[in-house]
Amino acid sequence: MLLDRLKKMMNEVNPSLNAADATMETRLVEDIGLDSLNMMLLAVQVEDEFGFRFDDMPAFVTVGDLCAYIESKTGAAQ
Repeated sequence: MLLDRLKKMMNEVNPSLNAADATMETRLVEDIGLDSLNMMLLAVQVEDEFGFRFDDMPAFVTVGDLCAYIESKTGAAQ
């Protein structure tokens, strides 16, 4: 499932992040604790994992926003 893959990637980017209980409504900054550096590292990891490049860096608010973006880029739910 895409959500599980993202949680694993977030914990790889920064093991101290609070991603274990993340849901689609979980906020990336306020709830998980991603800062700008963590977001950039996560973006690189997402690009490598899913085989696409971000055209720009959208302002993702929730985990669900990021999932929807990945699904739009890859053409299907992961």
